[in-house]
Amino acid sequence: MLILSKEAMDSVLSLKGKLAGAAGKDECIADTEKMIEIKESHLCRADWGSCCGSICGLPGQIDSEIGMLRQLVQTLQESDKAKAVPLIDDYIRYLKSNYQTEYPDRW
Repeated sequence: MLILSKEAMDSVLSLKGKLAGAAGKDECIADTEKMIEIKESHLCRADWGSCCGSICGLPGQIDSEIGMLRQLVQTLQESDKAKAVPLIDDYIRYLKSNYQTEYPDRW
């Protein structure tokens, strides 16, 4: 199983807090787009190793995460916070089921 860094975990939890709080839509979109940028970088690296076969299905897993985050951005752009909060909860559940964290008691 892959490890989710403390920084990545904190950024997702911070985004959830911002969505639940009074943070501006633009701030939440910017944070989510930064997550997408990082995941796209990870996807490129995972694809580079594809000449030797897929590494534990990693490219597909990362691509799924990117799709979830893009859906979140689209929902935020539509100013639908009521739909955005469950999307971030779905993303957190996905991370929990596919990653171990450096600090398991933080979830």
